[in-house]
Amino acid sequence: MTDENRRDNARAEVALGDDALRAAEELVKLGLFNDAVSRAYYAAFHYARALLLTLGLEPKTHRGVMALLEEHFERAGRLSRAAVSAFARLQTFRGLADYDSRARLPSERAVEEVVASRAFLDEAREVLRAAGYLDR
Repeated sequence: MTDENRRDNARAEVALGDDALRAAEELVKLGLFNDAVSRAYYAAFHYARALLLTLGLEPKTHRGVMALLEEHFERAGRLSRAAVSAFARLQTFRGLADYDSRARLPSERAVEEVVASRAFLDEAREVLRAAGYLDR
């Protein structure tokens, strides 16, 4: 993958992440809390993929994204432990929201996860800017 392809792909992931966060915020307003949590996770997921693309990494699974994020961003000091922990929590609640038919997440959980996703995106955006992948 060329550097130009990496930049284009990272920017496309960022756009998807921004859209997913907006959707999560609107889904909270509609009272669709499971869906809001799922979209909040995907917002962070797309930003995580964008971060990994800056290193030429393209994981094939959600677990792979998490493992590479820990290895190359948390341990390397590029992302805070809090951000990576929030991503892991979002991943867990997304699993419940999407796959456990008995899980009805409350509004408080949805709001908390949307806030966590927004914080993850903000931190990831700064890393992407510092790496020259996003405009200042």
